Amino acid sequence: MDFAPTREQEMLRDMVRAFAESELAPNALSFDEKGEFPFEALKKAAKLGLVGIINSKEYGGSDMGHLARMIMIEEISRVYPPLGFYFQTGQIGMYGLQNFGSEEQKKKYLPPLCQGDTVMAWALTEATGGSDASTLQTTAELVGDEYNVNGRKVFITAGETADVVGFVAKAGDGTNLLLVEKGTPGFTTPRREERLGLRSIPVSELAFTNCRIPKENLVGQEGRGVRLALAGIGAVGRPGAAAVSLGIAQGAYEVTLRFAKERNLYGKAIVQLQAVQFALVNMNVETEAARWLCYYTGWLLDQGKSPGEIGPDIARAKLYATDVANKVCLKAAEIMGGYGLSPEYQLVRRLRDALELLPAAGAQDVQRVIIGGAIAR
Repeated sequence: MDFAPTREQEMLRDMVRAFAESELAPNALSFDEKGEFPFEALKKAAKLGLVGIINSKEYGGSDMGHLARMIMIEEISRVYPPLGFYFQTGQIGMYGLQNFGSEEQKKKYLPPLCQGDTVMAWALTEATGGSDASTLQTTAELVGDEYNVNGRKVFITAGETADVVGFVAKAGDGTNLLLVEKGTPGFTTPRREERLGLRSIPVSELAFTNCRIPKENLVGQEGRGVRLALAGIGAVGRPGAAAVSLGIAQGAYEVTLRFAKERNLYGKAIVQLQAVQFALVNMNVETEAARWLCYYTGWLLDQGKSPGEIGPDIARAKLYATDVANKVCLKAAEIMGGYGLSPEYQLVRRLRDALELLPAAGAQDVQRVIIGGAIAR
């Protein structure tokens, strides 16, 4: 079994790292302070084929696969996690369109999304629950050739920015996955959530009030909305969250290592102090372990495994990588002392972003439930 990156994937890593260092690193702090969606950076990433990385070339994608996507998000998030987080969520919708959408939907929506001309959001969570999709209260009643939609969604990444939103609503005895475009009468984004981290990617509430959506906006079969949405979260959302966490951990480790080599105490660089070395060793080992859990997940998906078949593997990657990201950032702050809290080193920004990953694509204990169920079986 060999799931090491190929030569093409290593070339992708080099390209994305160069892009992140030249386009994102100089602006990361200002992006964060302004809290504005990085449209220009998204467009530049699209020109490199990064936005449509798992979509087929027929619809404007670059079709590089899931492990390549994992590497891409890791390298973006190593420098600027919010853009990596947009890929984590926006690409759920693009995956859903690619795998479950009609030919007309693919031709209409995927090319502009892959080119970075439009933005997509994915909406499942409601105030009554996120992980428990059975509590959905948003309804879609078929009236003639249109669905009449009423309800609310919360904590929707890029909700107010999105040109098109994929969302799930109750429909009779089942649930439907539907598309709604910005500007549709009855569809609004009344509130932007105040967030601790990932500040340039808005998280919003969505509202539907007698919103009429044409029947052709149904994605996949009637009654299978939740199942299709969870397939996207499993194949793209959780691996993406794991990759963002991996990038945060790697970025925080590199900042700390550089600081430890430059900071002198007791007549030598603190990297020579055994206590600091041991802390760096733990950060290094845990980040590397998270990397191979993540890469293994991407490799399995590229082998054609379904999210259902490898659910525990995906959950392990998300659970461990997110815990490591938070742990590494906290240890980095401890090593760096007062400097760790300075905006200059952008460590606190990474810690805030890491905290946001804890509930993303299913909270940590949800991942434990998935893994625990597999162990019990």
